[in-house]
Amino acid sequence: MEWPEDIIDDSFYPKDIIPISEVLQKGTAVPFIILKNDPDFRRPVYEEHWHSTYWGGRWSYMPMRIHYALHRLFTTYDIGISSELDFKQNVGIEFPVFQNRTDLDLYIVVFQTTVTYVYTHGNQIVLSGKPSRDGVQVISIKTSALRPFDLNKKLLVQLATAQGHELDYSLIVYEPPDFWIKQIQPKDSEYNR
Repeated sequence: MEWPEDIIDDSFYPKDIIPISEVLQKGTAVPFIILKNDPDFRRPVYEEHWHSTYWGGRWSYMPMRIHYALHRLFTTYDIGISSELDFKQNVGIEFPVFQNRTDLDLYIVVFQTTVTYVYTHGNQIVLSGKPSRDGVQVISIKTSALRPFDLNKKLLVQLATAQGHELDYSLIVYEPPDFWIKQIQPKDSEYNR
């Protein structure tokens, strides 16, 4: 059974992808902030709120639970309380989210890897790190540091070893740095004239 979002993602998969080793050599280094770092964290096999009786089964969809269990890299933006709640409940950890009004943050949750560098090239973001058996890191990067080649395609976020071997990946739509400014500006309509 395919994860439904994978079918949708295939049509928005970025083109002109280069090998991870080239991104690490020729890409642009991106500064990142570590918001959470717990090297002893062990991913839960089960959490109470994943049961079908909790919040009407909001986080109990079995294919989604399997999807989250199979991955160690997850991406999200701070663009809404409901999506933030869902994201945190699905990954099973809490971390601070700042709704930066002038420069949107991309949050990346990484399990079982210590991130050392982040590079970008086109629609690719590569997190280089050292794999481990346990641990979780949550990092944030500014979307203003990204320069996607194709705004109609998603960003391919790849978790890799320092040698360029992919450990996991995530696809996410690019949201520009002025996302929040556009949300809070009054809309131009006949009622605002």
